[in-house]
Amino acid sequence: MFYCCPLHPVGNCGNITKTNKETKTMRDLPTTKEIKESITDCNTWHRRFFRCWIDGSYLGADHYHDNCDKVRRDYGNDKALRALAITSFCAFVAHEEDCSPRTVQRHLVREVSRDDLEALNVELIDDLRDLVRDEMEVA
Repeated sequence: MFYCCPLHPVGNCGNITKTNKETKTMRDLPTTKEIKESITDCNTWHRRFFRCWIDGSYLGADHYHDNCDKVRRDYGNDKALRALAITSFCAFVAHEEDCSPRTVQRHLVREVSRDDLEALNVELIDDLRDLVRDEMEVA
Protein backbone atom coordinates (compact mmCIF):
# COMPACT_ATOMS: atom_id res chain seq x y z
CA MET A 1 0.00 0.00 0.00
CA PHE A 2 1.22 3.49 -0.77
CA TYR A 3 0.68 6.45 1.53
CA CYS A 4 0.79 10.16 0.89
CA CYS A 5 0.95 11.17 4.53
CA PRO A 6 1.39 9.09 7.68
CA LEU A 7 -1.46 6.58 7.91
CA HIS A 8 -3.42 8.02 4.97
CA PRO A 9 -3.79 6.26 1.58
CA VAL A 10 -2.62 8.19 -1.46
CA GLY A 11 -4.41 11.49 -1.74
CA ASN A 12 -3.76 14.82 -3.37
CA CYS A 13 -0.82 15.98 -1.28
CA GLY A 14 1.78 14.47 -3.64
CA ASN A 15 3.99 13.24 -0.79
CA ILE A 16 4.01 9.57 -1.80
CA THR A 17 6.14 6.99 0.01
CA LYS A 18 5.78 3.25 0.44
CA THR A 19 5.27 3.22 4.19
CA ASN A 20 4.82 5.50 7.15
CA LYS A 21 8.06 4.06 8.58
CA GLU A 22 10.04 5.30 5.56
CA THR A 23 8.60 8.79 6.00
CA LYS A 24 9.63 8.88 9.66
CA THR A 25 13.08 7.44 9.01
CA MET A 26 14.05 9.89 6.29
CA ARG A 27 12.66 12.86 8.17
CA ASP A 28 14.15 12.14 11.61
CA LEU A 29 17.62 10.72 11.01
CA PRO A 30 20.41 13.10 12.09
CA THR A 31 21.15 15.91 9.67
CA THR A 32 24.61 17.10 8.73
CA LYS A 33 24.00 20.22 10.83
CA GLU A 34 23.02 18.13 13.88
CA ILE A 35 26.12 15.95 13.53
CA LYS A 36 28.37 19.02 13.19
CA GLU A 37 26.80 20.52 16.32
CA SER A 38 27.28 17.22 18.16
CA ILE A 39 31.01 17.33 17.45
CA THR A 40 31.52 20.62 19.25
CA ASP A 41 28.70 20.51 21.81
CA CYS A 42 28.35 17.51 24.12
CA ASN A 43 24.90 18.74 25.18
CA THR A 44 23.12 18.29 21.85
CA TRP A 45 20.18 15.90 21.89
CA HIS A 46 22.08 13.14 20.07
CA ARG A 47 25.10 13.28 22.38
CA ARG A 48 23.12 13.52 25.64
CA PHE A 49 20.82 10.65 24.76
CA PHE A 50 23.66 8.58 23.33
CA ARG A 51 25.23 8.76 26.80
CA CYS A 52 21.89 7.63 28.25
CA TRP A 53 21.92 4.75 25.75
CA ILE A 54 25.38 3.54 26.76
CA ASP A 55 24.79 4.02 30.50
CA GLY A 56 21.86 1.61 30.46
CA SER A 57 19.06 4.15 30.80
CA TYR A 58 17.32 2.66 27.75
CA LEU A 59 17.96 -1.07 28.01
CA GLY A 60 18.86 -1.59 31.65
CA ALA A 61 21.76 -2.56 33.87
CA ASP A 62 22.85 -5.54 31.77
CA HIS A 63 23.39 -3.25 28.78
CA TYR A 64 25.39 -0.84 30.96
CA HIS A 65 27.58 -3.62 32.37
CA ASP A 66 28.12 -5.08 28.90
CA ASN A 67 29.21 -1.67 27.60
CA CYS A 68 31.55 -1.17 30.57
CA ASP A 69 33.10 -4.60 30.03
CA LYS A 70 33.73 -3.85 26.35
CA VAL A 71 35.22 -0.44 27.09
CA ARG A 72 37.45 -1.81 29.86
CA ARG A 73 38.69 -4.57 27.55
CA ASP A 74 39.45 -2.16 24.71
CA TYR A 75 40.21 1.02 26.67
CA GLY A 76 43.58 1.56 24.98
CA ASN A 77 42.54 0.27 21.55
CA ASP A 78 41.18 3.18 19.50
CA LYS A 79 40.30 0.95 16.55
CA ALA A 80 38.13 -1.36 18.67
CA LEU A 81 36.49 1.57 20.49
CA ARG A 82 35.80 3.27 17.15
CA ALA A 83 33.93 0.16 16.00
CA LEU A 84 32.00 0.05 19.29
CA ALA A 85 31.18 3.77 19.03
CA ILE A 86 29.84 3.41 15.49
CA THR A 87 27.84 0.30 16.32
CA SER A 88 26.42 1.81 19.50
CA PHE A 89 25.53 5.18 17.96
CA CYS A 90 23.79 3.54 15.00
CA ALA A 91 21.91 1.19 17.34
CA PHE A 92 20.85 4.14 19.50
CA VAL A 93 19.57 6.22 16.58
CA ALA A 94 17.88 3.15 15.07
CA HIS A 95 16.11 2.50 18.37
CA GLU A 96 14.92 6.11 18.54
CA GLU A 97 13.81 6.29 14.91
CA ASP A 98 12.39 2.79 14.53
CA CYS A 99 14.68 1.69 11.72
CA SER A 100 17.69 -0.57 11.36
CA PRO A 101 21.23 0.35 12.46
CA ARG A 102 22.32 -0.32 8.87
CA THR A 103 19.85 2.30 7.62
CA VAL A 104 21.32 4.81 10.07
CA GLN A 105 24.89 4.02 9.06
CA ARG A 106 24.13 4.27 5.33
CA HIS A 107 22.33 7.57 5.90
CA LEU A 108 25.25 9.04 7.86
CA VAL A 109 27.85 7.92 5.33
CA ARG A 110 25.76 9.38 2.51
CA GLU A 111 24.88 12.69 4.19
CA VAL A 112 27.86 13.59 6.41
CA SER A 113 31.45 14.22 5.31
CA ARG A 114 34.08 11.68 6.25
CA ASP A 115 35.97 14.27 8.30
CA ASP A 116 32.85 15.14 10.30
CA LEU A 117 32.07 11.46 10.88
CA GLU A 118 35.60 10.85 12.14
CA ALA A 119 35.38 13.88 14.43
CA LEU A 120 32.06 12.56 15.77
CA ASN A 121 33.67 9.15 16.32
CA VAL A 122 36.38 10.77 18.46
CA GLU A 123 33.71 12.36 20.64
CA LEU A 124 31.66 9.15 20.89
CA ILE A 125 34.79 7.21 21.87
CA ASP A 126 35.39 9.75 24.61
CA ASP A 127 31.79 9.28 25.80
CA LEU A 128 32.40 5.51 25.92
CA ARG A 129 35.66 5.93 27.84
CA ASP A 130 33.86 8.16 30.35
CA LEU A 131 31.91 5.07 31.48
CA VAL A 132 35.05 3.62 33.09
CA ARG A 133 37.62 6.43 32.99
CA ASP A 134 37.93 6.83 36.76
CA GLU A 135 38.72 3.20 37.42
CA MET A 136 40.97 2.77 34.37
CA GLU A 137 43.13 5.87 34.96
CA VAL A 138 43.60 5.14 38.66
CA ALA A 139 44.66 1.53 38.05
